[in-house]
Amino acid sequence: MSEEYEFEELSFESILERIYISLSLLIESLGYTSLLDDFKEGYKKFDGKLTRLSMLPYVGEFHSDVLGYFWQYHRTLSSLLGLDVQDVEDRKDRARLESILQNTAKIVFDREVIPSNEAEVRKCVYQLLIHVFPDTVREIPISQVTKTYKPDIGVRSLKAAAEYKYAATEEEAKKAIGGFYEDMRGYAGSNDWTHFYAVIYMTKPFFTLQQIQAEFSDVGVNPGWQPILVSGEGGRKKAKT
Repeated sequence: MSEEYEFEELSFESILERIYISLSLLIESLGYTSLLDDFKEGYKKFDGKLTRLSMLPYVGEFHSDVLGYFWQYHRTLSSLLGLDVQDVEDRKDRARLESILQNTAKIVFDREVIPSNEAEVRKCVYQLLIHVFPDTVREIPISQVTKTYKPDIGVRSLKAAAEYKYAATEEEAKKAIGGFYEDMRGYAGSNDWTHFYAVIYMTKPFFTLQQIQAEFSDVGVNPGWQPILVSGEGGRKKAKT
């Protein structure tokens, strides 16, 4: 173990201990003696593994069990004090959702699927998301005057929906991008869904994310929409003759 790593680990451990002391003092000052006893007892399970980290699959970030434990109590105390931490939690969860969507190709690959259409792609992602966000749903209806639109995947608690497109050629990719513009008009004005991800699964890197972002900017796309491009295996099935 390098000296630099040891220093970072000691620094992280010191921060965790200060958070523990601060939360203990806050709970004690509020007079919640039973809650304090529970907090201290639960903290004991991290003895000897305080700085242990684990990598969250398909998210690309490290997770600390003890920080998660602290956060649970922080949310409880914030509610008791009349503070709203839900917005912070929602932004964090949306970032986690976005990371999963960005890893669509890896999710499909790990399930040993070589997709030929968008339905096969979104099925793989949905099967993962329901374990991370239990309120994940498929094809949520958004009714307009002349038509009902249905985003492919949505997480109700985050008001976030993902629309998937599949492209096996450059022309299909162009058509998919055009299809998003129609979706944007159809989903506009919904109070239940306010954050959208336009995900294109391409069998080859026909476009870069920067190109799509530039086009979205040029046409004045609602900032609630964010493009995500991924490349993976696949190809359209040939029609039987």
